[in-house]
Amino acid sequence: MLDYIIYGKIIIDAIKLLDGRIVRDVLGGGGPQGAFGARLWSDSVGFLSRSGTDMPQGSIEMLKGIDVDLHGWVQFPDLPTTRGAMVYDENEYLTSKEELQIDFERLVHNIKEFISRPIPLPPTYERPRVVHLITEYTKEEMVQSALELRRGGSLFSLEPLIDFRQWSNKEAIIDLLQHVDIVTPDWPSASGIAGSEDPGEVLSYWSKLGPQMVAVRHGLFGSYAWDRSHDESWHIPPAPVEALDPTGAGNAYGGGLCVGWDMSHDARAAACYGAVSAAFLVRMVGLPEMTPDLQSEAQKMLALTLKLTRSL
Repeated sequence: MLDYIIYGKIIIDAIKLLDGRIVRDVLGGGGPQGAFGARLWSDSVGFLSRSGTDMPQGSIEMLKGIDVDLHGWVQFPDLPTTRGAMVYDENEYLTSKEELQIDFERLVHNIKEFISRPIPLPPTYERPRVVHLITEYTKEEMVQSALELRRGGSLFSLEPLIDFRQWSNKEAIIDLLQHVDIVTPDWPSASGIAGSEDPGEVLSYWSKLGPQMVAVRHGLFGSYAWDRSHDESWHIPPAPVEALDPTGAGNAYGGGLCVGWDMSHDARAAACYGAVSAAFLVRMVGLPEMTPDLQSEAQKMLALTLKLTRSL
């Protein structure tokens, strides 16, 4: 049995990097990044996702290079792999994608086609310690699968993709949080729902929504974390690396966070696991290959990040 199961989309992205360059055909979507974030800390990680059979060979090799179990990756010959675009503002948040000429309506339609097709859980995915979902769709079948796994004793970790501009899925996400153990929203969503720009107040608001552990991701400002058993709030700075591409950093954070929480049951430590996972994403385009040297570097960076945390 695998200990950690990560579910998220596969999207092939065009990205405008922070230095202005544009790169295309980059493996993205959040799912591979979340799986990388977890795999950095554990060799018992499975990946649930969907794509077409038309994925670029380079993306396939990159996915295999993170060394997670891929028996939960389903490929459909009749659906094209989703393609998207990522452009960021000065705070490393997504902004207009028009310059990269991506049909956003087609992207959403393609995603909905994929999520309408269930992914059967392989036998080794049926009793994980943690199941971590990256999704905006609370009614999709994988959410129901996660809830069923939780009833069987697994922890349910959620990175909610909240529509913080129109708030179209706000109430559905809030309702789901009553059944979630770990949640890691981004700052615009978390602060918007809480109605505050103060990290302590935001964590206090989210602490009452149900999960036993909350971590709010705030891009280049780091993150904020709280857990019920200690009832303390922490600021975790971003790991000290030079950022090139923030794509997938938050997803990697969530993957690292859920493993860190399972290992420590301490919000401060778990958020540091997440911060280190994110650091390996922002300093390059795409996903690094999983190696013993990379994991050794992660351990050293974890020790440093822990020293830099502060109480809110």
